[in-house]
Amino acid sequence: MSRIVKDLSGKLWQMEKMRVGEGEREGFHILPAERQGVIFSWNYASVPGDVYTDLQRAGELEDPYYGRNMHKAKWVQEYEWWYIRSFNVSPEMKGKKIHLEFEGVDYSCTVWLNGQLLGSHEGMFSPFSFEVSEFLNFDHWSGGSNQLAVKLDPPPKNFRNVGGKKVNFSGDYFTGLVPFGIWRPVRLIATDHVRIVNYRSESELKEGGAAVHLQIELDNMTAESQTVQIEVAMKGHNFDSDTITQTVEVEVPAGTQMANAVVDVSDAKLWWPWDMGTPNLYHLEMKVLSNGTVLDRVEDVIGIRTLEMEKNPGFTDEECEYPWTFVINGKRQFLRSACWGGQPSFFYGRNSTSKYEHLLTQVKEANINNLRIFGWHPPEIPTFYKLCDELGITVWTNFTFSTQAFSNDPAFVESVEKECIEIVKLRRNHPSNIFWMGGEEVFFTDAHIESGNKELMEAIGAAIGDYTSTPYGLASPLSNEFGQSMGFKPKESQHANDHYYGGGHSFMEEYYPALDCSIIPELTAASAPSIESLKKFIPENELWPMGPSWGYHWADIHILQGLNIEVFGDKRMDSLEQFVESTQVAHGTILQFALELYRRRKPRMSGVSLCHFITHWPDIKWGLIDYYGQKKISFDYVKRSYQPLLPSLAFTKRRWNPGEAFQGELWIVNDYHEAYHDAVLEWTLADAGGEVVKSGILHASVASNSSARFGEIDWKVHANAAGQFTITLTLKQGGVELASNEYLLLIGDQAEAKRQCLKHLQESNTLREEYGHSYYRYNPELWELE
Repeated sequence: MSRIVKDLSGKLWQMEKMRVGEGEREGFHILPAERQGVIFSWNYASVPGDVYTDLQRAGELEDPYYGRNMHKAKWVQEYEWWYIRSFNVSPEMKGKKIHLEFEGVDYSCTVWLNGQLLGSHEGMFSPFSFEVSEFLNFDHWSGGSNQLAVKLDPPPKNFRNVGGKKVNFSGDYFTGLVPFGIWRPVRLIATDHVRIVNYRSESELKEGGAAVHLQIELDNMTAESQTVQIEVAMKGHNFDSDTITQTVEVEVPAGTQMANAVVDVSDAKLWWPWDMGTPNLYHLEMKVLSNGTVLDRVEDVIGIRTLEMEKNPGFTDEECEYPWTFVINGKRQFLRSACWGGQPSFFYGRNSTSKYEHLLTQVKEANINNLRIFGWHPPEIPTFYKLCDELGITVWTNFTFSTQAFSNDPAFVESVEKECIEIVKLRRNHPSNIFWMGGEEVFFTDAHIESGNKELMEAIGAAIGDYTSTPYGLASPLSNEFGQSMGFKPKESQHANDHYYGGGHSFMEEYYPALDCSIIPELTAASAPSIESLKKFIPENELWPMGPSWGYHWADIHILQGLNIEVFGDKRMDSLEQFVESTQVAHGTILQFALELYRRRKPRMSGVSLCHFITHWPDIKWGLIDYYGQKKISFDYVKRSYQPLLPSLAFTKRRWNPGEAFQGELWIVNDYHEAYHDAVLEWTLADAGGEVVKSGILHASVASNSSARFGEIDWKVHANAAGQFTITLTLKQGGVELASNEYLLLIGDQAEAKRQCLKHLQESNTLREEYGHSYYRYNPELWELE
């Protein structure tokens, strides 16, 4: 066996807290491996995982997600935590070079093996390893003859000092609890004297096939140069094919050396996003051989695809400098995107492959073709990218810089560059990953203008450029007022969040059409999760009327009420059931209007990303899927609005007075790269009772990858009309339904609804002026404790 792996992850770890510095004074780092002794009564722990989850499992913490418990766990981050694992080593490893590899520790740690100090590491995302052959015991003891000790330092408290090297934990998006733990797997890896450390795959399309260029990093662990052969084999992973092999001979001096190999693939099966083709994948095997003996062997799954960026049509060079259209294998992809919203859980120990599988399957069900991981959340784990590869979902990966003023001190910049390079190296071979980005809202305030943010984002782009050909963008957004004052052009990227945060200052029909730019990486709306989910984290006595735990879990109650006024005409506060359902319908109604508006603008606009698809803790905010994996009603609105082939209605307002002439435009948006000739668009308009009062049929020849207006609807609202009216669109070809859509519009006075919203906004602003941004403003009685 050329490469032997022993996974040290799992549930056989034990953990204990100590005052800072006390663990080494007590000698925990030199404890022998034994079944009895000081650690026998320590809590059992799981790796990968986190400290908080291990403590909750042991009964030392109440569920941080329930009620207002999160802050009660802050004491945990004041201590150092010791994690110890005993294990035996297989005799097959004897005589090989053995490395102890950590895929990721959050945030800083020191490691000992059998009392031998191996070293320390800082940085959540960068893997690190130690050569440990000489320190291992090969005796087989009951419980293990080797003892691995990891001391976790108390986590950092100021995100500004660790941006790019740790997930964000500060700002209005978090509660202030800092996550930490051994969050990724730990392994022993045994190889012979030359091993594969890493590799890079790049594709080149050629007439009749493709060339796969491999750059393989080798490590020669001897003192002398070695001549070895690199044998590469490729075959279909999710389809049948012959095996293609290529062998190259390389001279590897002591230390590390890059070896290059090119595999020519005739009749290559390309990797495509799911709405553009089939996400074909290849199984890749790389071997290092010497005189016919296999020294090391690595397997992986890759895709053959090319990626370029084009400038969006319709903008001058003075309006837009950067290209924002993603071109995959020569074809443009419009990003029907969603911000991912974090890992399934903020606490790493609660994540699982089954959660990822469940959630990513729902991404595709919602007709989403891209996920944007923005800077408030960590770049995802390999399982996530693997599943996106298989499902054909493209990914936009941000480094972890978000809404802060960062330093451009050379030492900090150098440490960040190294971390970002490691992030890239672990993810660059996934065909799903199509974009890297430096920062999220790092050109967002006056303080950011004066900071080193721009220089830092530029330095990161330059640093990773040697390790990946995937495009890089500095930050999002670029074209807000602060970005423009820093020299960025006015039509690059914008965040469409002010409708939500404005709390009724402008209606959706006023706000969203006014934004004109190449791409919208963030578009915000929100709602409450189901009552079933609320009961899992809101105490019963706080469910209704709303208690402080609502605001604690990020419910912007006044904003949710204002959105209800905009969509329904009142706050919808008659019951918990009415409020929850109304927020979810309002959430969906707003997203439907905005997403379809921006899709109709293609190709001038090349993508829009709603915020968010999931949430990483039980909140009352943006997710289409709540923390417990349950869909909101808004999910179905997005599923309709993100149909690749979409019949769409454009309208200027949702409320129409009796006797007023309603007008709407009929559009068809086609993201498929195939045409639909002789299509038929049928529409009906029904009154509040469901009776069809007008209908029509349009014949349309729908071009591939297009957006076009095909007609209009005119209807004079009946003088005695009341309530609502519904417009249904159905697109057919040859009598077969291709797609359908539906819109609920209201009979009423738009201006009066706006006055009600502005009145509510003023009332909420008054409370904010008195009580601040804190959730206490929703429960002023908290200031009157006896």
